[in-house]
Amino acid sequence: MSPLDMLIFTFFILVTIKAVTTSIDYWKDVDDELAEESAPKKSVRPAASLSRTVRTGRPSSVRVTPIKRVNTPVTASASHNRQYHLKDKGAA
Repeated sequence: MSPLDMLIFTFFILVTIKAVTTSIDYWKDVDDELAEESAPKKSVRPAASLSRTVRTGRPSSVRVTPIKRVNTPVTASASHNRQYHLKDKGAA
């Protein structure tokens, strides 16, 4: 092996070791943060009553759209006896 090959392999080995140690440190920090969050906390008195914190009304920006009926009955004045050929557009 040439000295250049050994230098390249050494570089890749050092980069891999650095990536592994950084990853281990990161996941240890995440585990510590999760352990702190899951620890029981002191009970805190709520700042507002439940009726103020829960919104039961509908915001003004929300509009309710009605559901369209699929099979509406046809009135007698709107009925026409038209025959469509199968080659016409929209027949099928």
